[in-house]
Amino acid sequence: MKWTLRYGLAILMTFGVAGCSAHAETGTDEICKTVERGIRLHVDGVYGGYPHSVLRDVVLESVSCPSGQAEMRAFDAIAVPPPHMRIAVMRPTGQGQQGTVSVMLYARGHFVIGERMALSPFSRSQSPFSVKADINLATARLWDDLAARVAQGKPAIP
Repeated sequence: MKWTLRYGLAILMTFGVAGCSAHAETGTDEICKTVERGIRLHVDGVYGGYPHSVLRDVVLESVSCPSGQAEMRAFDAIAVPPPHMRIAVMRPTGQGQQGTVSVMLYARGHFVIGERMALSPFSRSQSPFSVKADINLATARLWDDLAARVAQGKPAIP
């Protein structure tokens, strides 16, 4: 009886942990699905001790998708297969600590364009939901810069 209880519980826990890890998230989300096939998004970073899931939700709610004729033309040049966007938000804990938002776009295995900016003073002092405007601004600048590059006759993927 002791043997069955001891080893049966160990086997049950092993299969339970293996089952949980099989259903873990892949770490990427699909965004901007109305544009071609969309964009794969990966979120990195820390925001003052908040759980990563909170930061991920904030990023998903605030990403700017390509809009306008010039941005759509630029996106069409990299749209197949779907590009990959990596957004990193860093705000260390502690009084007076600066923070940054970094947005990088990859297509066909190559770096396309990136945008990095400091967090606004408001974002540095509030919850992760206050960083929405900074993320939206950084991604909007990224699409604008990509559109400007393509409009100048330069390749979308350098």
